[in-house]
Amino acid sequence: MRASSSPVRKALLIATLAASGVLLQGCSAVKLAYNQVSHLAYWQLDSYLDLSENQTARVRDELGDLHRWHRDTMLPRHAELLQKVQEQLPSAIAPDQVCRTYDAVRTQIDKVVDHAEPKLVWLASQLTDTQISNLQKKQADSNADWRKEWLDVTPEKLREQRFKQLSSRAETFYGTLDEPQKAALRTFIAQSSFDPQRTYAERLRRQKDLVQVLQKIAEDRTNTDQARALLRGYLDRFNTSPDVAHQRYAQTLLEEGCEGFSKVHNAMTPAQRLKAVQSVKGYEQDFLVLAGR
Repeated sequence: MRASSSPVRKALLIATLAASGVLLQGCSAVKLAYNQVSHLAYWQLDSYLDLSENQTARVRDELGDLHRWHRDTMLPRHAELLQKVQEQLPSAIAPDQVCRTYDAVRTQIDKVVDHAEPKLVWLASQLTDTQISNLQKKQADSNADWRKEWLDVTPEKLREQRFKQLSSRAETFYGTLDEPQKAALRTFIAQSSFDPQRTYAERLRRQKDLVQVLQKIAEDRTNTDQARALLRGYLDRFNTSPDVAHQRYAQTLLEEGCEGFSKVHNAMTPAQRLKAVQSVKGYEQDFLVLAGR
């Protein structure tokens, strides 16, 4: 998975991503990680922006409020979604089922971002020119790392990196992969339309877009309505690129991902599918405990 271009969005999504198990290696780590998520989100923001003392106090309070809301409101919804996933895992799964689950996850993430929007508007209106410059420097550093990992490698190395990454994720849920599942995964990677250069170009567009929006907000920090509209426009363009060609590319990757997951899952043995059910059940139970249900 490639990192988001927006540190603000990334920080606010950490709670949902952690709760969804994306950042974790096992169910036993869920509770500890989730309880620390507001601190991780603050660290993410501060590393990009170098927050002032006054900003720090409010940002910590806002993240704490967001975390409590997420625990009370979203964790039960995450658990409910995982229940539905468990019902699907023992059987073969069609690509359209995978895409519907993906859409459900995206909907839950969007609810987090929507709830956080007023907090984002406030923070964006407080950023100084120096902090925006700090953001640009961090973007450049992050881009250098991204290029090193995804662009400055041979096609063979790229395929091997993707296989290592995706197989590690699969084994988190299904257990050790055997040759049939590895073969299905390698076939998916070999046939994938993933193009690092195109992905990198969109990454740069998003970063430039964010900086321009923040600079525009800084011209009139007291205009809350304008700041809200500018930030909402950025978030909309983050989700749906204004580049029509990239929209088609992103849709192709989504459809291929749904089909690829379907084929890899359907190559799993009954024992591996049972292991996945048990893994997902563990997350569901932890979410309900964290939510106090």
